[in-house]
Amino acid sequence: MSGQGPSRHEMRARMGFAGSIVIGLGVAAAMSAATGDMAISVAVGVGVAIVLMVVFTGAFRRRRRPHDDQDAGDSDSEA
Repeated sequence: MSGQGPSRHEMRARMGFAGSIVIGLGVAAAMSAATGDMAISVAVGVGVAIVLMVVFTGAFRRRRRPHDDQDAGDSDSEA
């Protein structure tokens, strides 16, 4: 088991989670320095992190390609 690494999907998901958390914390720190209100800046930073987490993990999903036999069946039904 030690020879096996994580799958590609798992690595992409981990990178999406880590990237979104880092960006969200950066937004929170920048807002805290700019506004001086830590509560609001942390709330906005967590919100940004959650939105980016959904976007990053959804962007890495594979899109299903339609099968050739289904496309041929659709063209016959239209004629």
